[in-house]
Amino acid sequence: MVSLQEGPTKKVSLGFLVLYGLANASAILAVMPVLGILIPAQVTAVDVANSANNLAFVLGFGATGAFLGNPIGGALSDRTVSRHGRRRPWIVVGALATAGGLVLLAYSHSILWLAVGWFIVQFFGNVLFAAHAAVQPDYIPVNQRGATQSILGLTSPIFLLGGTYFLGRVDEFRAGYFPLIGLLLLMNLAFVLYYQEAPVRKEELPVFEWKTYLAAFWFNPKKQPVFAKAWIAWLLIWTGYTLGSGSFLYMYVQHIVGYETLFAGQAVKEGISNIGILQTLFGVPVMLLVGVLSDRLNMRKIFVVLSVVLVAIGMGLLTMNLGWTALVVVCVAIGVGFRVFFGLGAALMSEILPSASDRGKDLGVINIASTIPQIVLPGVGAAVIYTWGLASPTGYQVLFGGALALSLLGAALLQSMRGVR
Repeated sequence: MVSLQEGPTKKVSLGFLVLYGLANASAILAVMPVLGILIPAQVTAVDVANSANNLAFVLGFGATGAFLGNPIGGALSDRTVSRHGRRRPWIVVGALATAGGLVLLAYSHSILWLAVGWFIVQFFGNVLFAAHAAVQPDYIPVNQRGATQSILGLTSPIFLLGGTYFLGRVDEFRAGYFPLIGLLLLMNLAFVLYYQEAPVRKEELPVFEWKTYLAAFWFNPKKQPVFAKAWIAWLLIWTGYTLGSGSFLYMYVQHIVGYETLFAGQAVKEGISNIGILQTLFGVPVMLLVGVLSDRLNMRKIFVVLSVVLVAIGMGLLTMNLGWTALVVVCVAIGVGFRVFFGLGAALMSEILPSASDRGKDLGVINIASTIPQIVLPGVGAAVIYTWGLASPTGYQVLFGGALALSLLGAALLQSMRGVR
């Protein structure tokens, strides 16, 4: 048995960190390249003329699953009393159900079933993400969390590099899904078998009541000002990134850049795949360096803020109707900045959680800030684009300009946070 009030102090092994990184990487691989490559391509294949509206529907419905899955999964794992621990059972449930959703997507040929499959993947994928995220404050000491993020920043890009290249060139959608499913199940099984999580004392967990459970997802900004400021900053930054570099980038490359005209015989998803590969190749060494430096200097906030500023600058440059080569360079810069924010920002957030007994739920509340934009903005983005037309650059410029402003606001708010370095 372990006490929730005692933070982790024992250093974890390299083997543990590697398996933790591989499990995380397989979960990210099951979601991110599917979101950026397969879903837009499948939606476009169903109906090109209505692709923006259909994509908004599929992404918004799926993001609702993410919105629900992360906080619910985190809260349930917080309250799980099992001889196998709190997080391990939910890693198993999340991995199996996410795999089931991917199978449904593989066999979907209509917008409705694509939306249902994506909802399942997002809901249970975020149950899995919540369990993974809670392992860090539960088990890994603070002075190893920057190194942990460096390993996560190495393993997930390696998976994404191979997955993005493969999915960008696979001839048949179904063939793209099953390698992702196999890796997801294999990596999470290996981690669950290695991670011997100690159960917690039942008396440390509050009695479950629905009213108390639902109320827990609200936090008092006056009593928890740092957490509240972090949540708002997270919301602004994710809103900016989703608005400017979400799946509508696929349509920008298709209709404004004219990728298939520039590169005869190549599909748009190949161009998006190439951007993702370059983001990974440049982002990995930067994330590794920043993760190590943040531990040695005991400073994370400045690196996170600068990474968001880099994203904002990139969004501003996207408003300039760049040619393909310049667009690739700017997108790579955005990807590198967002990778540092996503990785090191998670380590920063793990240090400001209000309650030791509710780490999973609190991380889920933080995650709500990243899923709200994914629910609301696909519809907003579609409306903006259709206002000027799919083939007009003006609508996309509005999206990129909004992303610039919101990213800078988020960076300023993070910089103003007190009590974190």
